[in-house]
Amino acid sequence: MKKTPLIIFILFLVSTVLSACAQPTAAPTQAEAQLQAESTEAVAEVPAATEAPAAAEEPAAEPAETEEKILTIGISGDVETIDADFSHFSTSNEVNYNILDQFFLYGYTDTGEGYSMYDPKQIQGSSIESWELSDDGLEITLHVRPGTKFNQTGNPVTADDFIYYFDRGIETKSGYLWNIKNANIEKWEKIDDSTFKIIFSKPSPFFFYLFRDQSQAPVESAEMKKNATSDDPWSTKWKARNDAGSGEYYVESWTPGVEMVLAANKDYWAGAPFFDKVILKVIPSSADRALLLQQGAIDIAKDLSPNEIDQLREAEGVKILSIPTRDQYEMGLNNTMPPFDNKLVRQALSYAVPYDTIVNDVFKGRALKSQSPVAVKGNGFVPGLWPYSFDLEKAKQLLAEAGYANGFDMKLDITADAPVPEELAILIQSTFKELNINVTIDKQTSAVFAEQLDKKSHQAWITDLLWYVDDAAYTGFAFYTCDNVINWMAYCNPEVDKAIYEAAAIWKPEDQARKDELTKLMQQLIIDDAPTLMLGEVNLELAMREDIIGYVQLPDNMLWYWPLKRAE
Repeated sequence: MKKTPLIIFILFLVSTVLSACAQPTAAPTQAEAQLQAESTEAVAEVPAATEAPAAAEEPAAEPAETEEKILTIGISGDVETIDADFSHFSTSNEVNYNILDQFFLYGYTDTGEGYSMYDPKQIQGSSIESWELSDDGLEITLHVRPGTKFNQTGNPVTADDFIYYFDRGIETKSGYLWNIKNANIEKWEKIDDSTFKIIFSKPSPFFFYLFRDQSQAPVESAEMKKNATSDDPWSTKWKARNDAGSGEYYVESWTPGVEMVLAANKDYWAGAPFFDKVILKVIPSSADRALLLQQGAIDIAKDLSPNEIDQLREAEGVKILSIPTRDQYEMGLNNTMPPFDNKLVRQALSYAVPYDTIVNDVFKGRALKSQSPVAVKGNGFVPGLWPYSFDLEKAKQLLAEAGYANGFDMKLDITADAPVPEELAILIQSTFKELNINVTIDKQTSAVFAEQLDKKSHQAWITDLLWYVDDAAYTGFAFYTCDNVINWMAYCNPEVDKAIYEAAAIWKPEDQARKDELTKLMQQLIIDDAPTLMLGEVNLELAMREDIIGYVQLPDNMLWYWPLKRAE
C-alpha cells in the first residue's frame, strides 16, 4: 500500500494514525500476531488491552450446554429506534454501536485503574479490513472485510451495502448526511463486490474519526429494499424496528417498554463476545435500578443520579467506575425565540448559573466548571476567556438593560427518565426565581424531547454533550455553525462560522499556530454570544457488579458490550 501525505490530515495524531491506515490490524484478539510491517514507519504499537477480550474465545471453563452467559443492564427508558440514520438518542446510539459493525474502531489501552481507555492514535479496520489513500489525499479505496455476514439472514456484506449506505444518507437527508458532509465526501463508486472508492472534495481531517461513529456501518441493502414502499422508498419505518446489521450482537427480541434481548454473533470477525446475551431491561425508576443492582438482579445500572451513585459506593458486590471525560451539561436557549433572541438576556442568565453549587452539590465535586464551548480537558481549550461567575446583581442589571427588569416566564424541557437534568432544572428554577423568572419544567419522553431538538422548537432545554473528536474546530462546526443539523439553539453568527470553517480545514503542522488563533477567536465570540448556559463537565460514573470486567471507555461514553466479561 502507498505511504501517503494524508498522514498529516489527522489532526494532532497524524503519524500513528497513518501507520494504522497503511496496516490495519486484524481482530483485536489477534492484533499483535497478525500485524504486518511494510516499512519501519508501519511498526505500530498494539495496545495491550486490545488483547484482553481473548478470554471471550477461550473461556477458562466450558459451561454446561444449556447454561447461557447473560449480561443484564438496567436502562431508564425504551430503545427509541434501531435506525442509526435517524437516531439522536443515547440508548439507541449505544444499541446501534453494538449491533452494527462500523467502518473503523479505535484501539485501547489498559489504564491500570479498572478500565481501558480508547486510543485515537490507533485507527483499526472493522467492517473495512484495509484501505489505500491517494498521494493527494483526495481518494481512498476501501476493502470490505471478507467473510463477514449480516446477522439476521447470513448473507455476505458487500460493497453494495456500503454504496446503499451513502445513497440513503443523501436521499433521506438524515444522520449519515451529516458525516458525509463533514468528512468532505463528494462521491463514491463501487469497484467490485468487495471494494469501493470515496472521492473527497478536499482533504478530510476527520474522516477516520467520523466513520467510527455508531451510525457509520453497512446495513443489508437487499433486506432494506425488500421492505421499501412507494411512500417510504428507503424503508425508514421498517428499519426503525428491524435489525439489518452485521455487528457483535443482533436483536433477538424486543418488547417495547419492557426489554430488548441481544444475542451474540458467534461468527463475529473479531471473535464471539463473552456474553451470549445482553438483556436491556427498562426500569424507569433510577432508585429501582440502584436497588436491583445492589441485590444482584442486574449487572449494570445506567443513568443513576450522583446521590444514588454515592449510596452504592460502599455496597457489597458493587463497584463504581469514575472516569474523567469531556462531557458537558448545557442549558440550551433558543436564540430565535423571545426573550432568548436578545443577547443581553442570554448573558444575564450566564451570570445567574450557580456554578459552584452545581459542581459541589449536584455533581458531588466530581466535575469541573465549564469555561468555554470547548471542554476544559479538550484539545484547543483556551483558559482565561470566561467572564461569567454567579452574580445575581450583574444578572439583574443586564436584564434591565434588555427590557426585562420584571423578569419573564419560560419553559424548560428535559427528558423524563434522566435524573441529572431534573436536578439541574430544579436548581435553575429555584435560582432564576430570584430574578422574577418563572421556569416551568416540562418532563418529556426521550422521543418527544429529541423530536423537538431536531425541529429546534424547544424554548430551552438541558442535556449533556460529548464530542468524540477531541478538537476545538470539530466542536465548533458540530454544534455552533449556522446550518448544522444539531445546532439545537438555532444560533447563527457568520463571524463564528468563518473562524470555524477556516480552522477545520487546517491540516499542516506548520499552520497549527493559525488554527490556534482561529479556535481562540471562535471561543471568544461564542462566549460573548452565550447561546447556551454551561453547567459543568462531569466524570462518567457507572455502577456495576464487581465481577464485571473489561470495560473500555469510548470517546462518546457508550457502553461497548463486546469486551465485557464476568470474572471467574
